[in-house]
Amino acid sequence: MMGLINDAKVAAKVFTDMRGARTRGLEPSVRVLVKMPIIKSGPAFYDTPEGCMFSNKDKDVHDAVREVFKELSYEDKRVLCFSPENGRFLARVQLWERELEPALPSRQYHKAMGAILHQYIRIKLTRAAKAGT
Repeated sequence: MMGLINDAKVAAKVFTDMRGARTRGLEPSVRVLVKMPIIKSGPAFYDTPEGCMFSNKDKDVHDAVREVFKELSYEDKRVLCFSPENGRFLARVQLWERELEPALPSRQYHKAMGAILHQYIRIKLTRAAKAGT
């Protein structure tokens, strides 16, 4: 019921504004304006091969690596969104080492790096198999 009352108030205000504009010699026109929300999103953890891989791993390691990812610069996040090209695996491993080692306890760090290295090996083997067919 409140929506109907509010709509009636808005319609009455629009009508009086239009009548006032006509008395001043203006020709009013009605334009429909719709407010569109602006959604700003950057690269997310699950946009990366590592993020997808960690979603199936130990929850503690997943959460720790995800927190480290949140703190990365936009440029680093953007680079991580794509699977590494041949010749870029080492640089990517070094990025993860640099970011994870100071942020994680030793056990979690070693589990995370082992999982990342395993993922990269899998990517390389998959590419090699595709190239061979």
